Amino acid sequence: MLKILGYDGSDLKKITMDELKDNYPLIWIDCYDPFNEELFEISKRIGIDMDELKLGLDEQEVPRIEEEDDYYLIIYKAPLFEEDITTTSFGIYIKDNIILTIHSDKIKSIGKIYNLLKTKKPKILLDRGIGFFLYTLLNQITLSYSRIILNLEDELDRLENILLQDQNNNNITGEILQLRKTLVYFHKALVSNKDVLSILKRKYLPITTQDDREHIEDLYYDTLQLIDMETTYRELLVSMMDMNLSLENIRMNQIMKILTMVTTLFAVPVWITGIYGMNFKYMPLLNNPYGFWIIMGISTVIIVILLYVFMKEKWIK
Repeated sequence: MLKILGYDGSDLKKITMDELKDNYPLIWIDCYDPFNEELFEISKRIGIDMDELKLGLDEQEVPRIEEEDDYYLIIYKAPLFEEDITTTSFGIYIKDNIILTIHSDKIKSIGKIYNLLKTKKPKILLDRGIGFFLYTLLNQITLSYSRIILNLEDELDRLENILLQDQNNNNITGEILQLRKTLVYFHKALVSNKDVLSILKRKYLPITTQDDREHIEDLYYDTLQLIDMETTYRELLVSMMDMNLSLENIRMNQIMKILTMVTTLFAVPVWITGIYGMNFKYMPLLNNPYGFWIIMGISTVIIVILLYVFMKEKWIK
């Protein structure tokens, strides 16, 4: 699917591929999950080889900057909202007055920028050139990471409360592992994005001005802060996992303690009654009319003594 917006210095217009050669200071092409025919048309119109365009569709591409003869390629990582929150790579191609974003997955940050341009005055974002628009795009992606990580903080508080309340929640281990998996994806993505921002902020590329590089430098430090937060939350999740396993062991030990007490309480009475179940003709109290009650009394006394010992040792509270 293609969305093409042309900015003429005052108004933003939806344009077609045939209008790419018109005199627009800035043109943004957003290409989401394109067909081969659409890729071929883009390749022919802007002069970038199809194999190069397909790099932006590879979800596993490593974030980087490639400076070609007549265009720039930036691979960047963005959050991906599916059943689980993961990350995906997408491509940003900059050539002359055209900035092309190409991606195989639906990236919410790009959709937000498109809606922002359509609902508010585009002069704020587009009057300052391609470099500032590139910064706006990367900033929106960083904000998306930030929002997710802040939401994860609330989720961590919820899981911690469950653990502290000693609730037997069988799903909590799965939730902790899923959050940790998300943070591992984020760590790899943010570290890679940081390297891209490091190049953009210090390298004097023609597509960026000094002001753009200063904004990107702020974005670089924001990314560093997100990496620190993500690392802290990952360590908290590991601690919570250890705490959960410890609580599970405590609960298991408590169950084993109860079973041990029950076994011990009835072991002696069962042993005594087992002896009297043997087929001997002469046994103590066998012919005594009170023999049964004497044996039951002895068994009861033994059980009471054992209960007293357990209470003294604080096995029973």
